[in-house]
Formats: sequence, structure tokens, C-alpha cells
Amino acid sequence: MVGAGGGTGGDDQLASDELHASFVARLPVDGASVSVVTVAGNHSTVSSSGALAARLEQLQYDLGEGPHFRALALGKPVLVPDVRSADHSWWPMFGHAVVLTEARAMFSFPLRIGAATVGVVDLYRLKPGDLSDLDVAHAIALAGAAAGKAAAYAVADAKSDERQDSARVAGTRRHVHQATGMVSVQLGTSVTDAFARLRGHAYATGRSVDEVARDVVTRVLDFTEPLTGSETA
Repeated sequence: MVGAGGGTGGDDQLASDELHASFVARLPVDGASVSVVTVAGNHSTVSSSGALAARLEQLQYDLGEGPHFRALALGKPVLVPDVRSADHSWWPMFGHAVVLTEARAMFSFPLRIGAATVGVVDLYRLKPGDLSDLDVAHAIALAGAAAGKAAAYAVADAKSDERQDSARVAGTRRHVHQATGMVSVQLGTSVTDAFARLRGHAYATGRSVDEVARDVVTRVLDFTEPLTGSETA
């Protein structure tokens, strides 16, 4: 199976792209990413329209906050029509980071299957401006239509040995899950605390969680060894 990151089949590439394409085509937005979240909290990014959409998703994933996580927690849309003048009290670190990007408005909609929230679609605009009530209704309908497809794609992607994460679509982030388990064993702590250490180290060193996780998996980084200077998390 293939996401936007490469692999073996054009049909799978198209299936992944279709998940975000409907939002960009039918709404006054400039980009979108679609992520699925398991009950264990594992994130899989299954579709992304481009580098900025991927960057916004990655920032929120690395920091553990942002409209994405707020929509996930509330199970309802979170609208930020002007990121520069918005109240970022719910996501202060992401608020500081997002104003340095080209995004000027963000809108996050939960992907729901029945009563369950299975993921989030994150939309952005390059100019500030709110969505109309009709736009919001359309986005909710599109999210409902995409939820099952996104969840099915994430499950199939997780089972594939050929899928490779890319700068555009982070995919199932297998290396993050593997690294979390390794850090948990190294420190004798829970996987929740181990992931917090990964995220903290990434933030302290100005890197992404994905990059730090790859260093753990390839044994470049070992959390049992003393960390000095900017490496301390």
C-alpha cells in the first residue's frame, strides 16, 4: 500500500489523496491534512495536501496541542479565523509556532463514526477569514463521509510492510511507536511517560518527535545515557 510517501501502487496514492482533496475542492481553504487517532492515542497521518499542511500537523503532533487536539477532545469543530490575533490560551506553544508559518487561519474538524471520534481533518488558509455557516456544515458533512475511509486506510497502512513515511505524509509513525517502547524499557516507565520524554526531548532540541524517534530506533540516542547541554529534555 502507498500513501503520498511512495511504494507500489498508483491506486493507493489516489485513495490517499482523495481524503484531503474533497475538502480543498469544496471549501474556501488552501490546504488540508487528515489524521486518524487510535484509542491508545497513536496518530496516523493518512493524507496531506502539501508541505505546509504536513508542517502544521507535525507541529501539533510534536507539541501535543493545537486546534487539532482541541477538536479531538471536544468532538466538535475548532475554528481559528486569524491565527495572529487569536486567543492561544488552549495551545500556547503551538500558538507561538503557528504565527511563524504562512498559515493565517486554521479549522479543525473531528472525524466521527457514530459516537466515536476517530481522527481530525486540519484545514488552513493563507489569508485570515472565517468559514461561513454553510462552509462549516459542508466541512462537517465531508468529515463524516471521510471518517470511515480514513480509518480503513490507516488500518491497511499499518499492516503494510511497504509503506514509507515521507515529509508530506507521516503515515502510521511506526518508528515513534517502536521508539516509545524502547524508551519505556530503557527507563522502566510507562509508555505514556516514555512518549512524554520523547516529546520533551524533541522540544528541547528543536527537532520533531519523528526525528528523535528515528535516533532511538537506530540506537543513535539512548535515554539511559546522560544527556548534556541542549540535549536535556
